[in-house]
Amino acid sequence: MTVLYNFIFECKAEILNKKDEDAVGEDEVIWNEVNNKSNTDFPAEIMIVRNRGQELKAKIEEHKDFLLSMIEDKERYTNTVESIEGTLSTEIPEIDLEFNKFKKVEPSWESTYFEHLPLASVITILSKMQGDVRNAEAEMINFLLGQVDAGAIPFNAIRAVVIPNSNYVFRGQEYRAEVFLAAYDSTKMPEVKLNDGTMLDVEEGKGIFSTTPNSLGERTWGGIIQLEHEGNVISRPFEAKYQVSEPNATISATGMNVFYRGIPNPVEISAGGVPESSVQATISSGHNIRKLRSGEYEVRPGVQGDNATVSVYANVDGTRRLMNRMDFRVFNLPTPDARVAGVRGSEGNLTVGRLSQLQVVEAVADDFVFEVDYEVTEFRVAFQGSGNIWSYSNSESDRFTSEQKNIFRQLKPGQRVMIERIRATGPDGVTRSLNNITITVI
Repeated sequence: MTVLYNFIFECKAEILNKKDEDAVGEDEVIWNEVNNKSNTDFPAEIMIVRNRGQELKAKIEEHKDFLLSMIEDKERYTNTVESIEGTLSTEIPEIDLEFNKFKKVEPSWESTYFEHLPLASVITILSKMQGDVRNAEAEMINFLLGQVDAGAIPFNAIRAVVIPNSNYVFRGQEYRAEVFLAAYDSTKMPEVKLNDGTMLDVEEGKGIFSTTPNSLGERTWGGIIQLEHEGNVISRPFEAKYQVSEPNATISATGMNVFYRGIPNPVEISAGGVPESSVQATISSGHNIRKLRSGEYEVRPGVQGDNATVSVYANVDGTRRLMNRMDFRVFNLPTPDARVAGVRGSEGNLTVGRLSQLQVVEAVADDFVFEVDYEVTEFRVAFQGSGNIWSYSNSESDRFTSEQKNIFRQLKPGQRVMIERIRATGPDGVTRSLNNITITVI
């Protein structure tokens, strides 16, 4: 019953990992390492924007329903039912009307507990919720112990239970499971025998099965669990399955298998058999990787280095495990082509009228996999006048100036005009020199 407890700790870790990674211990928060106790943005980003609050509420309700499902006669055990319902309640508490007088709608459960609150308060609230989980489980354990009576065991309700640490393990990782009767007397140890005749060790009424598989595929195991009761032997068969697979994660750049500086590079990451909340992606120093939504990430390479390494880790049975690692090449954005009215290079022919209507010089990278906006920052118009003397007119933007348009109107058929010294800047902040454009007047 530790799944909910661990999920709440994962929420704490995600909040603290925004700026206080050193404050996250193995299973506790180290308060002396927390430097952002009054910050209200980190908790809201994790619990509200990333919907961890909604997930937490759903898991609390699921856990509450699971505990209550073990109480068949709820009218008889009203106190236990009310205690669990109250401890694991997800009802919205009474709202401070003065504080919320500007709100048009009643806030949600997650908003009430995690929005506009300082980090220290949110961590404290999550710790209380962990305590509530333990208290509810203790209440249920006391209830179940109260049902155990050597003289009144309902034989038709006894069943063998198999609880593995996971139904999905990796090769080389230990598979561990507990086999026990749903109601047992701790003073009378059962016998647990596997199908191959192996007798399991028994701890506190539970048979402990463990193995380390070295081959891949589905594994099935089982046997018989027996308990002596008032001179009779209660016997129940059991069976369980688990899947053995290679440690693996999928990393794929959805644009192409390289990263480009200055733009967000989309990446898809998944780890087979591992919950999304247990997967973490990192990238080598000098680069940045950010999670957008389930399975989708964004990489922004740094200015240094020609390679970047993406690593995927998963929290498997409480242990951080490397699932996969992949190297990517890092390229600069390409130099775009300069264009004027669709003309590039030296093959353009335009009339005087068409020339005088020109507005801008464009910079376009046609064959590039991503759509990238380049901005022309300057260029020069050069033309050969009388006496074969070259004259020049500059623009300090991507637009033709009035002076340059007047020059175009004075040109004659057969004359040539050049647009040169074109410079453009991309989203990476790099200024590039582009190709010249030569236009012949027709």
